[in-house]
Amino acid sequence: MVNAGKILVVDDTSASLKLLSDLLKAEGYEVRSAINGELAVNFATANPPDLVLLDILMPGMGGFEVCRLLKAHPDTRHVPIIFISALSDPEEKVQGFELGAVDFVTKPYQREELLARVRTHLEIDRLRNHLEELVEERSHQLLESEKKLRASLNDLVAAHSLMHTLLRTIPDLVWLKDLQGVYISCNLQFERLYGAKEADIVGKTDYEFTSRELADFFRDHDRKALAAGKVCANEEWLTFADNGYYGLFETLKTPVLNQDGKPIGVLGIARDVTERKAAEAKVQRHMQLYAALSHCNKAIVHSADETELFLEICRAAVEFGGMKMAWVGLFAADQCSIRPVASFGEGAEELATIDMCMDAASAFGRGPASVAIREQRPCWCQDFINDPMTVPWREQGLRAGWAASAALPLLKNDQAVGAFVLYADEANAFDDAARDLLVEMSMDINFALENFSRALAQKQAEAEIERLAFYDPLTNLPNRRLLYDRLQQAIVTNARHDKHGAALFIDLDNFKALNDTKGHTIGDLLLIEVAQRLRECVREGDTVARLGGDEFVMILNSLSADETRASAHTKMLAGKILAAINQPYSLHGYDHHCSASMGICMFRNQHITAEELLKYTDTALYQAKRGGRNKLLFYDPVMQAALETRAVLESNLRVALSEQQLVLYYQMQVNRAGQILGAEVLIRWLHPERGLVSPAEFIPLAEDTGLILPIGKWVMDSACAQLKAWENDPLKSELQLAVNVSALQFHQDDFVEQVRLALARYDLSPNRLKLELTESLVLDDIDDAIVKMQQLRDFGVRFSMDDFGTGYSSLNYLTKLPIDQLKIDQSFVRNITVSQSDAVIVQTIIGMADNLGIESIAEGVETEEQLTFLERQGCQLYQGYLFSKPIPLADFEALCIKKP
Repeated sequence: MVNAGKILVVDDTSASLKLLSDLLKAEGYEVRSAINGELAVNFATANPPDLVLLDILMPGMGGFEVCRLLKAHPDTRHVPIIFISALSDPEEKVQGFELGAVDFVTKPYQREELLARVRTHLEIDRLRNHLEELVEERSHQLLESEKKLRASLNDLVAAHSLMHTLLRTIPDLVWLKDLQGVYISCNLQFERLYGAKEADIVGKTDYEFTSRELADFFRDHDRKALAAGKVCANEEWLTFADNGYYGLFETLKTPVLNQDGKPIGVLGIARDVTERKAAEAKVQRHMQLYAALSHCNKAIVHSADETELFLEICRAAVEFGGMKMAWVGLFAADQCSIRPVASFGEGAEELATIDMCMDAASAFGRGPASVAIREQRPCWCQDFINDPMTVPWREQGLRAGWAASAALPLLKNDQAVGAFVLYADEANAFDDAARDLLVEMSMDINFALENFSRALAQKQAEAEIERLAFYDPLTNLPNRRLLYDRLQQAIVTNARHDKHGAALFIDLDNFKALNDTKGHTIGDLLLIEVAQRLRECVREGDTVARLGGDEFVMILNSLSADETRASAHTKMLAGKILAAINQPYSLHGYDHHCSASMGICMFRNQHITAEELLKYTDTALYQAKRGGRNKLLFYDPVMQAALETRAVLESNLRVALSEQQLVLYYQMQVNRAGQILGAEVLIRWLHPERGLVSPAEFIPLAEDTGLILPIGKWVMDSACAQLKAWENDPLKSELQLAVNVSALQFHQDDFVEQVRLALARYDLSPNRLKLELTESLVLDDIDDAIVKMQQLRDFGVRFSMDDFGTGYSSLNYLTKLPIDQLKIDQSFVRNITVSQSDAVIVQTIIGMADNLGIESIAEGVETEEQLTFLERQGCQLYQGYLFSKPIPLADFEALCIKKP
């Protein structure tokens, strides 16, 4: 058995103390020991025990003194004390009881007796404590009951007063009817409803104050409450008679019972819930808009593009946001209008009948959507039917039930691109909180549009990077890189299927002249149009590519296995292509005609490479151009050999210029008396291995490669240097030298300055230098030619029109050009004694020159008969083998000495 009592054992004998402590501990008590009185007092007051076993005879403070001190202490005065002592004198026992002890046990004691006394006194103490607690609790309860009774009485008095005041002052309508619906009582608020005092209401029914329909309604609900035997609630709209107020009231009707539980009437209470319902509706709208915002954000995350997003946000606004209808309109800048692109909800079909524009001067441009886009701000229309800004769409609004609208601008890169428009089914639906939520929604949508825009821009950039990597940016045709890939595929595919393929290299004729005269914009338009025409000429599966500049390549696949048929088909298509290119062009109002040259190479062998194929077509193209342009030519291996020879010649020509292999030859020019007046300088190439190379072989190459520029500059400089060398020689100081100028050289922007610098370098009189220009050179850009020739003519340089009569030979340009001399071409001079037409041409040229005051000179004079004819017609100067062929400088100088 476990005891929970705390016992303090006090004895000055250690053996007795231990024996008693062990005995009690064995019974489950919590025991504390004290060897003397002082310790016992300290222990007990510090932690009062439930029972004290106290020895009487102890040195120092005895047991009686300990008992007296403990009973005097407030914390221990109720603790029971049992004396245990060898003393058995009745007087000592009496003394102990007088001090407050509860028992006296004489040593030696019986174990069972001691334990029984301990248990008894602990139980007595417990019962005593419990009784005291009960007494204290009951006393407290009685006191509280008295207080409550007094308070109840006071409350009852106050409640009666309060109830009377409450009924008179509360805003609710309160009334009491009997079973027949006759009013027994009502408060002041109810008086306002019927506009009568309580005294005038009591004893009457609702039928005497309101319409029969409404009175029946009230009476019906009274009966329902009585039948149900409990509170019945309903909502009803009431109009107050005293001020016309109209509001929604929540009415509670409760049966009133007597002491027997039988109904004796109905108590009614009506509370105005108009504002509460409006607040609840507002909260509901806000919750719906929160839900719409949440679904809008989900749509933003999951939508793949703007189209999907627009539909989802419209759906969210209607299904979750409580809107009647929602739509998204984008601003069409080209038409200055707003175009609906997504909609959802009731009345969406009305959008087909709605016109909206961005013109603020128009009634159709002053609606919410137009204002939102134009001013980049939300536009709120709280009364759609009556707002002046919505007059053009009032009929649609009435049909669809639109009571209020909101238009929120949709932005990309801080520019309005459209509007998100919502319609509510009740006026004033957009309070501050609703506006904040919708503005937040629009900001989220704008953020999504920015992301879509960035994503689209990134995709477009990636596509553009790919396009720039593989497609020509001007014509959008495959570029050189993609062409090589397509060529290699075509080679493999056609070889696998044992079919012929064809590669066509196309180059526009005289494209550079168009670019130079009309500008690159016109040139680009021509390239774009040519690219389109080429696309239209080929089948699906064939390739049209732009190699660069005005060069195009076409790949024809899966032609016949028979080479003859494949070549014939290719030639037919090539002719069709050239014919298409030859059709007129209208380039920004400029009419242009264009031709092209084409090189073609057939292929079927898989071992040929794309590079080789292009090389062969380029070779064929080159030969086609040399053949007169506007031609097509199939590749022949002989062409390649000639091209390789040409490449070697070009390389040697570059070396020739740097290693001074080029020399000048001189062909004299004489007057009628045979006097040498000057010479035409003619370039010759003394090749270290081939010897003298004909100008007819290397001059066209120099013009094609651009080497004619440094060569022409060298000729000019050398001629000036020679004139300077002759300056102090009486026989040669008056000689003139004629220098041929190429078209490429003349059309340089700084050509005039080059000539001036050459003359200045040698301090040479300009009139000793004569520049020979061809008709075709001048006519390439006659305005530019006139300006440059006039600048040099003003400086003193003379001009000769070379090969006159072989071109247009127009008097019109002759009168404009500052020409000093007309040079009759040797092709006419050669036949003047045998061809009547040539003789007439020469006669006409000489006459024309005389009439214009221009000197005439005939080249290619080889016979006396020719000379006689020319002299007879009035030609002043001559040049040709009759006088001298082109000769080296030393030989020419020697002739000058022999024939001054």
